[in-house]
Amino acid sequence: MNAAIQMTLPSRVYQQMQTLVAEGWFRDEDDLVFEALRRFLDTHRPELMERFIREDVEWGLYGKD
Repeated sequence: MNAAIQMTLPSRVYQQMQTLVAEGWFRDEDDLVFEALRRFLDTHRPELMERFIREDVEWGLYGKD
């Protein structure tokens, strides 16, 4: 299943993306965003999971949203 997302980027970041695509590092902007997100999730998964677990425990203990 594919999903579409829409986002607003600072112009400087978008310009950097365009440069990387123009230089052939990525097929297109979608490919670049996908790879960046995949790498972020791969490298931050343990700390993200720990944070989510802590938030769930806090909510369970105190019932705060």
